[in-house]
Amino acid sequence: MEIWTKEELKQIINERDEDRLYELHEQIENSQWRCSYHVQTVTGLMNDPNGFSFYQNQWHLFYQWFPFGAVHGMKHWYHVVSDDLVHWKNVGLCMKPTLNYENAGCFSGSGFVKDNFLYLVYTGHHNEPDGQVIEYQMIAAIDDTNHLTKLKRPIIMPQSGYTEHQRDPKIFYENEKYYILIGAQDAEKHGKMLLYSSEQIAAGWTFCGELKVEGYDHFGHMVECPCIEKIGDKWLLFFCPQGIEKKENAYQNAYANVYLIGDLDLETLTFKPDTDLEELDKGFDFYASQTAYQKDNRGTAILAGWFGCSDYTYPSDDEGWANLVTLPRELTIEDGKLLQRPCKQLASLKGDVLFDAENGIVKKDILLRKMPNSCVMHLENPSNSDIELDLFSTDLRKGFSISYKQRNGKLEISRKQLSNQINPSFGTERSVMLDTLRVLDVYVDHSAVELFINDGEYVMSARIFPTEEEKKIRMSGKDINLKIWNMQTSVKDDFVVFPKEEEDAAEN
Repeated sequence: MEIWTKEELKQIINERDEDRLYELHEQIENSQWRCSYHVQTVTGLMNDPNGFSFYQNQWHLFYQWFPFGAVHGMKHWYHVVSDDLVHWKNVGLCMKPTLNYENAGCFSGSGFVKDNFLYLVYTGHHNEPDGQVIEYQMIAAIDDTNHLTKLKRPIIMPQSGYTEHQRDPKIFYENEKYYILIGAQDAEKHGKMLLYSSEQIAAGWTFCGELKVEGYDHFGHMVECPCIEKIGDKWLLFFCPQGIEKKENAYQNAYANVYLIGDLDLETLTFKPDTDLEELDKGFDFYASQTAYQKDNRGTAILAGWFGCSDYTYPSDDEGWANLVTLPRELTIEDGKLLQRPCKQLASLKGDVLFDAENGIVKKDILLRKMPNSCVMHLENPSNSDIELDLFSTDLRKGFSISYKQRNGKLEISRKQLSNQINPSFGTERSVMLDTLRVLDVYVDHSAVELFINDGEYVMSARIFPTEEEKKIRMSGKDINLKIWNMQTSVKDDFVVFPKEEEDAAEN
């Protein structure tokens, strides 16, 4: 394990680092664990997706980035764009910590489009000389030439009565006002969410109060990455509570990402849930999800999450890179339930059919038990039979196992029999309980697996790091229909350090 000094962790990228970063990228681009159709860090460490927005007829996504290694150092923002949520292009560095209010990093935030600008509201993480931490809410704007301008002063100062942990602003517009929702920790070390409002996007912000959630006094010891989205006439409230007590089949990860469906009353600052608190993803590796800004309420939302979690390590860390963004998900509310489906455009990446079985009878098989590094599997189970898929297996070990038992309705994924054990202190198995397993879609991308269960009823995400020896596939299930396609590359592993435009700063 590489040891980093405080000075190395505080590095801010500049032009003289360009050659060094290109060398770092060349070292990692041939890794067997680099992905084909997931957004992945170009170098160093990626964490939260930020500023996700539809702007100038493109999808814009930013992610937290420490360029120099797979550690949580000084946070920058890196910028990628897509025309279709599938084919992503690296634009380059978007934002680096240049102001005193962000002298310890540009932390997470969200996007909002107005007057032909993409506004980015984010947290400036500041350290005083004595080590005291202060978090400010900042704003920047990108124009249609990709030129970034920051306001030099915060739009929201720290709120008294709470600890220094006040961050991750989500901006939205309702009832002819702008609102910002922030994750926070109160003086008693309880997780809270704070709400601010303004009639202007870059000034005039006032504190409204805590967002009260009926039935809940608080959420763990801290709330991070709150996000709120209206779908139809219902609101979805997402957030990441830290310190939630583990339960059977729930909250097994280091930190959770949860949601509620309900009604939002901005007059009383109250969210009235229709549902119990639920995890967005029932797998191993998912955190800091964010929905994309779209001007119109289209009856659906687009969500992306960090394909990782704080305090986790991965085998790719030793190669100098860490983490991905999950596949974009289309969210709908149907019969009072949240459904999460892979974005429809992913179907365009399907290539040749590698395997095809109908009613349990094999019609085509060019896999010959060899596991493809990049593929999508579609399984239908009309008789609700037991199923097992062992991916990246060997003759003696199951590899990454997906199993379903009809007798108790348990669908389980397991990393227990992979050679590279990943964060085993948080467990090697995850499961959901189903009335029946009707359909299963499995997206495999080298070191990433995402399961969409029963047309989006549940999602389970897992990072895996198979060795060269783990290269087989086993399948079993009575009367099932199973088709496997290879997946084309849609995220080119090219590297742009500096885009054409550099950031600027403006007076408030």
